[in-house]
Amino acid sequence: MSARAVVMFQPPACRLDRIGCQRNSLIAPPLLLLLLYSSLMATQAAKPKGPGHTHLNSIRIDGDISLGGLFPVHARGHDGKPCGELKKEKGIHRLEAMLFALDRINNDNNLLPNITLGARVLDTCSRDTHALEQSLTFVQALIEKDGTDVKCLGGGSPIITKPERVVGVIGASSSSVSIMVANILRLFKIPQVSYASTAPELSDNTRYDFFSRVVPPDTYQAQAMVDIVKAMRWNYVSTVASEGNYGESGVDAFIQKSREDGGVCISQSVKIPREPKQGEFDKVIRRLRENPNARVVIIFANEDDIRRLLHAAKKANQTGHFIWVGSDSWGSKISPVVHQEEMAEGAVTILPKRQSIKGFDRYFISRTLENNRRNIWFAEFWENNFNCKLSRHAVKKGSGLKKCT
Repeated sequence: MSARAVVMFQPPACRLDRIGCQRNSLIAPPLLLLLLYSSLMATQAAKPKGPGHTHLNSIRIDGDISLGGLFPVHARGHDGKPCGELKKEKGIHRLEAMLFALDRINNDNNLLPNITLGARVLDTCSRDTHALEQSLTFVQALIEKDGTDVKCLGGGSPIITKPERVVGVIGASSSSVSIMVANILRLFKIPQVSYASTAPELSDNTRYDFFSRVVPPDTYQAQAMVDIVKAMRWNYVSTVASEGNYGESGVDAFIQKSREDGGVCISQSVKIPREPKQGEFDKVIRRLRENPNARVVIIFANEDDIRRLLHAAKKANQTGHFIWVGSDSWGSKISPVVHQEEMAEGAVTILPKRQSIKGFDRYFISRTLENNRRNIWFAEFWENNFNCKLSRHAVKKGSGLKKCT
């Protein structure tokens, strides 16, 4: 394992960070509702309606009250595809944490007596536009004037199915996704609680009044980064940001804090495009190498961009040259550094203070293909985690894969 420091920081005592959407930039409500409804119907028409609770890109668990869930189960897709590879830590682990919490609440008769919590969990694919399209599911019951589905099978009594109504949403992970979804949920007064979105602009109560989060905004970790840089006497640094609310706001906060405190000069600020082209990360490394005295690099980027940036540095034979100071999107995650650990040696990464939840580890390692059919992505996780294929026909000779047991 590489020598990489992870700094846990505790922000000053503060309430849950309350926050919704810009009032004077909204489309007139009737027109917006019509547009939403048309888009939703087009989306629903394209979905196969199979039996049971499995929906395209979603998990449905019946209950008296339904909570929505937004998780980046997959990375952002490339070449026109909305979704990419599976994200184990950021996606599957957090999704299972929500399901674990639902089980604990439903099994405790003192918390919600005679009420069962249900859920509709969606995959955002780490893309704000895809997440917005998926999130229309949450407001379907509020858009449709009469969404009751009546079926008469074999001449028997009619079966009446009312559309599910989501009363609150857990998520999202990415700040850009949370901002996009919050602008819609606010119109329908649906509360949203994020577990990972840290962009400072989400602290604006006048714009995001139905949004809350359980993590501090980036201004706190930006200050922590400035303190680390000054303590190590690194007075000449570069910054790298993923294009979007999280990356750009984080770097802006770091630059502002460094100016206020003094003693830190910014060599250059490099931005990674939202849809990076072939060779984009090689170009970023070349720019960072232009000033050999600015070896310290402040990174506010998503984990996929961090992984590809480290790979580009490795390809350029820059092992040991850069000293990375990474934000909480890197934190203690393994995925950005796996198979390129030597590039992360000496890095310092930031992580908000957190606690282990009693019983979750035991719950998660007890999940199997047989007892976890409610998670429609678990079979993919199983194949990914154990480097195997569930179907014997999918195992190609020379692929290094085996059939899952």
